[in-house]
Amino acid sequence: MHDVWQSQHGNTEFSAADLAFSNVISAAASTVSEWLSLAAAHASSAVQRGDVCVTLDAVLAAAETVEADALEPIEISALRELLLDSGVVQAASEPVWCPLVLDGENRLYLTRYWCDETELARALLARVTTASAVNAHPPRDLLDTLFPPGSQTPDWQRVAAVVASRQRLSVITGGPGTGKTRTVARLLAVLQAQSAEPLDMCLLAPTGKAAARLLESLRGEAAALADSGEPVSLPEAAATLHRALGYRHGRRDFLHNASNPLPHDVVLVDEASMIDLSMMAALVDAVRADARLILLGDRDQLASVEAGNVLGDIVAGAEPGHYSPAQSAAIAASCEGFVDESGDREVPAIADAIVHLSHSYRFDANSGIGVFAAAVNAGLADDAVAALQSASYGDVSWIDPAERALSECLAASAVPHFQGLLASTDAEAAFSALHHFRVLCALRSGPRGVAQVNALVEQHLARTGLLPTGQLWYRGRPLLITRNDPVLGLYNGDMGLVWPDADGVPLAWFQTDGGQLRAIAPGRLPAHETCHAMTVHKTQGSEFKEVLMVLPDAAHFVLSRDLLYTGVTRARERAVLYSSVTVLREAIAVKRERASGLQKKVWIGV
Repeated sequence: MHDVWQSQHGNTEFSAADLAFSNVISAAASTVSEWLSLAAAHASSAVQRGDVCVTLDAVLAAAETVEADALEPIEISALRELLLDSGVVQAASEPVWCPLVLDGENRLYLTRYWCDETELARALLARVTTASAVNAHPPRDLLDTLFPPGSQTPDWQRVAAVVASRQRLSVITGGPGTGKTRTVARLLAVLQAQSAEPLDMCLLAPTGKAAARLLESLRGEAAALADSGEPVSLPEAAATLHRALGYRHGRRDFLHNASNPLPHDVVLVDEASMIDLSMMAALVDAVRADARLILLGDRDQLASVEAGNVLGDIVAGAEPGHYSPAQSAAIAASCEGFVDESGDREVPAIADAIVHLSHSYRFDANSGIGVFAAAVNAGLADDAVAALQSASYGDVSWIDPAERALSECLAASAVPHFQGLLASTDAEAAFSALHHFRVLCALRSGPRGVAQVNALVEQHLARTGLLPTGQLWYRGRPLLITRNDPVLGLYNGDMGLVWPDADGVPLAWFQTDGGQLRAIAPGRLPAHETCHAMTVHKTQGSEFKEVLMVLPDAAHFVLSRDLLYTGVTRARERAVLYSSVTVLREAIAVKRERASGLQKKVWIGV
């Protein structure tokens, strides 16, 4: 039967691990059936695709692709009853002891993920329902200083500061250039002004690069606040989630948890869209009950590599101006132009924690990147193509592969960038230049994948004499760490650069949590790779002045709106898309959804 599933289930391909899990479930079941085996394989496969669970509807739909005599037809109610009678699937209302959980009417989970989702939902709701303990209004004169009147009414950055000052949990979302960092710096100043004692603050992000960028951005905002007479005290360093929680090699749990919480009064986490379900559950578990947790992120970016779309699920039901009566009154008293839009409707508690910043100060109506990104998110392929082809925009453009070879494009863009990097006088200047330009790929391997693009770039550099023949540790080689090494303090996704020391010895340089550079002997590095080009997934939490985004030569399952949006918005000043119109349209047509019950748990309570 497994061979039939694997060969005939259309887009669903079960791995050896999925089939092995299915076999184990069947062997342990008190009542064995092919439907149970199939559902178990789907539950395992779902997690590999990024889903937290699989719906029974999806199992039935997939079964329709199997030959007619392979499975007896069954109604969803009968399938539900069959699973619950198997001895290896339990209802969510029962104490956890089975390897699979059927939650609600339709969602089948591996027990680990059901526990993570359920505990996370409970913890989030516990934080928003205790708002009365911290509902002091920020001083109006302080808000006027930090958020002076402007063209935006209401000022949603100011609203975010009011919301965060009244909550143990606050979630601030917005696209690039909407002022998330500016908002956070000022709301930290508000929190410090409200506290009788100095606040112990912690700055976190999923990757080392994102953590360093958060600290750098906040320091810039803090300097501006100090000049205006409203200083804000920031931590000396920012850290990755793994470092802060206390990653322990070979173990799923962390050093910090509910029994040994983080010591901080305020925990600020950037790039929350990158955080998977299990990591977010561990983070929230480790934040003290009386501490504030502030999550920042862009809900339109790619979801986490691992299972879950936590930020998307949390903010999915939020609408501008829809808060509880108490929260609306507090916001209206502090923010000009705010109107309570909820009317007589009852608003779920989680709504009081969420603010969406929609006005972009970087990508306005005259920005091609902004217009293209908005069209992609809305699924408007015609508008997106028009933005790329328009001569009105200087910050976004399109290259048709039928008219220009990829190798030629790389020679025209990557080689000049590398020449500029090599002109740097020291490692610090070179590291700064490293982030001026990057090639972003949808794929790791195959035509137009990272491996091919890196090879093409190095071939061009060798031809022009910029890359010494036969040297692996050449001056200016960009590096990407691909495996965690807590001893060295290097983690998957950290970017570095090869540069000689004062004696001419090539070393690998990386940025510390405090933004300084440190050198490591190449032989000590954990698994790593050259990164003239990177996958879009790996660039989350990073920004570059210019990007060249390369799409595959044909439709591919990784292509989607969120991948396009994430890649193009990594550029601050200019984005170039290398793709056929056909592939671009096919990518925009795909709106990726992940199966999960978190949204219902936090918004509806089921």
